Amino acid sequence: MKWSQFSRFRRPRQQDGVSLGRAENEKVERVTRAVRRVRVSRNLLKLVWTAGPVTGLGLYGGYYIGYGQPPSPQLLTYFISFTILSGLIGLLATIVYDSTHGMSKEQARADVLETIDILGDLILAVRDLSMEGFEVDVRRREAAVQLLQRVDLSPDGVAFACEELIGDQALGQTLAHIDHLRRAGLYSRIRDLHQEHGKRFDQALSELQPVAPIAASILRERYMGGAPKLQHGTPRDDFFVERVMAAIEQDNPLLMTAADVEAMLVLAFELINGREIPLLLFSYRGKWRLAAALDRLEERRSRYRIAQAAGGNRIRALASWLVEVEALPYEEVPEGLSTPVLVERVLKALDGITRDLSELSGRADHLPNGVTLSDVRRQGDILANAVRLYRMAHEAFKDIGRVHAEFLKAAEEWERFVSQFGEETGQLRLGPGSKGLRIVEKVVSLDEDAREAFCSHIVNYLHGEHLEKRGRRFFTRQDGRRRALTLEGARQLAVEVALALEPHVQLSRAEVQRGVGATNASYLGGLEPGMSAQDKRALGEAMAQDVEQDMSQPAERLALVLVKHYRVQLTDDACEFLKETYGAREQVLSMISQSQAEEMPRMNLLSQRPPVVPAPRRNWYRALAQARRILP
Repeated sequence: MKWSQFSRFRRPRQQDGVSLGRAENEKVERVTRAVRRVRVSRNLLKLVWTAGPVTGLGLYGGYYIGYGQPPSPQLLTYFISFTILSGLIGLLATIVYDSTHGMSKEQARADVLETIDILGDLILAVRDLSMEGFEVDVRRREAAVQLLQRVDLSPDGVAFACEELIGDQALGQTLAHIDHLRRAGLYSRIRDLHQEHGKRFDQALSELQPVAPIAASILRERYMGGAPKLQHGTPRDDFFVERVMAAIEQDNPLLMTAADVEAMLVLAFELINGREIPLLLFSYRGKWRLAAALDRLEERRSRYRIAQAAGGNRIRALASWLVEVEALPYEEVPEGLSTPVLVERVLKALDGITRDLSELSGRADHLPNGVTLSDVRRQGDILANAVRLYRMAHEAFKDIGRVHAEFLKAAEEWERFVSQFGEETGQLRLGPGSKGLRIVEKVVSLDEDAREAFCSHIVNYLHGEHLEKRGRRFFTRQDGRRRALTLEGARQLAVEVALALEPHVQLSRAEVQRGVGATNASYLGGLEPGMSAQDKRALGEAMAQDVEQDMSQPAERLALVLVKHYRVQLTDDACEFLKETYGAREQVLSMISQSQAEEMPRMNLLSQRPPVVPAPRRNWYRALAQARRILP
């Protein structure tokens, strides 16, 4: 028998000298801290006071009033002893609880504060990372847009941002004057400036519009005397949650953009600081066949909407990645570009990459000066990733056809049931009663336990990744080496944030994605590098409370969907209910209700189909195969 395998059970041999070790006093320290927090001396003093004079006087007075005679010494001793023993047992139980669960609660609060601190810094870091890959002109425009979205931007800052966008110092000074007048409420003078500089500004804006439509819209708002409001927050991308969830489902972080990463971090920062995001849904009570048909139609419509978004999102993610690797200029694929034009420009970029790779592979024996096989490998990797992303986009657009057919079938079934039951019985009128359509209100938020569980998950993940901050930048430590945080690492972090939120807010559900995308994010322009964790927490809580829960647009969208897609008649009572409850605009509801559901043209679902994305081209694969043959 080999006794060496049992050597770990043998008592270690005593050695001479001094050994260093860690004192095993963690439990003692834990109990000591619990005793300090419970304030034993003060609690004992209260116990003595309660068990002595208070119990004696209370017992003596109550017994004398009830029985007309003083209590016996034995009874008085019993009650005083009972009070002392009960107090000591309660004090001991408090110390035991605080030394066990109290420590975990204290650690949970520390995790929440640490998560707020790290997320606040990561939001700024990811925003800066997303701009690093752009060219100088693009960075200038994107930074100017960030400045113009600040609530507290000074008139000089407005002038500087305008000059960065259109390169006209005189127009920048004009916008600064407009901002001065806006702060004073002198809008009549602003109109005078419009008459003086209107043509010049319109010309500059027309040149900016094709390159940066979002920047042009924000600049026009400033020119008209408007400014961002703290209560309105900042707009979100409607489908950023869908892109993040798609990246998780397909195990491909490249499906989300850098803006999606920032949006996910902002959402988590809001929720752990108390933000509540409202949702508006609807359900039907009445004939079960109508209810089942309504559920099927809503499910198919939701799936069709998500499929449409998925197709566009895949192409947008591919375009963003091509910009990151400098294979496509940002000016050719700005935000707000239509899907057909986006597909056309992505195809052009892929053809260019293929052509370059083919030329390099064909000259493998005589590569140009300064070009090595590693450059060929890099070009091949870019094309391989691009083709993989394009194939996902192609498959997503193919799926839209199948989902569209299911949606059309459910719509035809709904039309048939409504014609048979709805118009005869009047069950499909939005208004009072025990049957009919009912609006369901829900709220997406994190309670205390969910907040602590989420923050504990994030802190454990960040500690496992060895994320640390040095100055303004974040680093991860792997294999003993420190590496700067990249967009790839930020995408993985966004995935982990979504996974940590999923058990508590169900981000994978279509109605939650629609609700989150329909609301504005809290204004976080006050976040600055170097802020303390307490300052970030105070800012996050204040912004979560200040942002308006504007339900008017969701209510108007809901009314339009019910009338247009479900042939529901909006009665006067229903319009009044939507106006008083959710603040829906009367003129919008009046336009919707004046068009009877049965008179509205049926939605042509075929006209809503997105453009077709062609199949991947064969020359892409041929170029990849040719490159693989020459690479070692």
